[in-house]
Amino acid sequence: MKIEIHVSDDKKSYSISFDGGTPVRMDNFILLTKEGESTRNLVFGNAENVGRLLYGLYVNCWRLQETAMRDMIELVADDILDVRGKRNRSSRATIRKFLM
Repeated sequence: MKIEIHVSDDKKSYSISFDGGTPVRMDNFILLTKEGESTRNLVFGNAENVGRLLYGLYVNCWRLQETAMRDMIELVADDILDVRGKRNRSSRATIRKFLM
């Protein structure tokens, strides 16, 4: 299978085609790749829809019994929450420092 992502000249619209078929416009997508030591992370769409895509991946992992991928998504989610908590604590500490 050959998948092509087409980016408009102004980089504001994207389309996708499969096996040389007609390109279909995409409103939201997430592309995460690793080529050797290089990575590409491309996200297009609004935050709510992109969040739904990620959550949909997680739900499909449950449905399809892809336990390794499901477990990895859960570990990443835990790490994200840990970083968020540290950031919030740091922000509160900084605010207290300036108010005192």
